[in-house]
Amino acid sequence: MKRGEIWWADLGVYRTQEQTGRRPVIVWQSDTLTRLLQSILVVPLTTNLDRAKLAGTAFIAASDGALAADSVALAFQMRAIPKACLKTRIRALTVDEFAELDLATDEAVGRVEPGTEPE
Repeated sequence: MKRGEIWWADLGVYRTQEQTGRRPVIVWQSDTLTRLLQSILVVPLTTNLDRAKLAGTAFIAASDGALAADSVALAFQMRAIPKACLKTRIRALTVDEFAELDLATDEAVGRVEPGTEPE
């Protein structure tokens, strides 16, 4: 488990307005914390491409034999889950996807105002 990897995860039972169930997530905490903690910070994915219009999101492309459909990473729904919820590694983010998610995370936590360039 490394920062920037996409994994299949079990996010639990349905909760209103949250990504739940079995779905891809991106590991987003530091590799050091991943080694030390039993929980892991993840960003859930959705195949609802309309979500890409929102601030705090990043486009993640489908890939042969790995991620079946184009997806959107929802940085504004970032959460900690138990490591045991991660089931199967899908692939790592590309350099461009990583950079886009980094910006989306900054927007989601207020380090950058949506629609502006970071300084």
